[in-house]
Amino acid sequence: MHTFKITFTLFFSLLLLQSCLAQTSPEVPVAEEYKSCCGTEPVEFAFRNEKVYVPNVFTPNGDGINDYFMPYVNKEVGGVWGFTVYSARGDTILFQREYFNYEREIENYAWNGLRKDGSKYKGLFKYKMRVDDKAAIKQIVGGAACAIVCDPDAKIFRNKEGCFYPVQAGKEGDLDKSIPDGEKSCF
Repeated sequence: MHTFKITFTLFFSLLLLQSCLAQTSPEVPVAEEYKSCCGTEPVEFAFRNEKVYVPNVFTPNGDGINDYFMPYVNKEVGGVWGFTVYSARGDTILFQREYFNYEREIENYAWNGLRKDGSKYKGLFKYKMRVDDKAAIKQIVGGAACAIVCDPDAKIFRNKEGCFYPVQAGKEGDLDKSIPDGEKSCF
C-alpha cells in the first residue's frame, strides 16, 4: 500500500509538471482600472459637415505627449459647451469647462488627468459635451476613455489594439491612424 501511494504521488507530480511546462507564456494581467480601455467606444463623431475626434486614451505624465484629454473638431463646429469628465460610474465630476475655447492655451481648457484634490485619476472615465455647428444646431457627444498612469500596469498598452491618442488628431476633427502614438516614456 505504501508503494502505491509513492507511485501515485510521483505519477501525479509528473503530470502536473508536464502540464505546467506545456503551457504557453502567461498573459500579462490587466489592472482592473484598464479592463475596459480601448476599442469599446467610438472616437469619431460626424453629423452634417461637423466632425469631432475624441481620443480614447491619454497619458498625463508631463512629457509633452498625449498629456491632455479634449475633443478635436473641424472648422464647421461653432463651439463645444459643457465639456464634462465623470468617473467610470458617472457619479463624480472630475473636470468641467462651460465653453471649450480652442483659441486659448490648451492647458487651461483640456483635462490634465487630475482630480480636484490634485491626485492622479487612473483608468476608465466617461465624458459628455454639447457640440454646436455654426448655425447653432446642437448635438450631444459622449463616450468613455481612459487615463493611463505611467506605472508598471501601463505596459499592457504597448501593443493593445483600438487605443487612439490625442496626438493622432487629424486636421479635420478626425482620427489619423497614420500618426504614431508617440509614447516612448510611458510604456
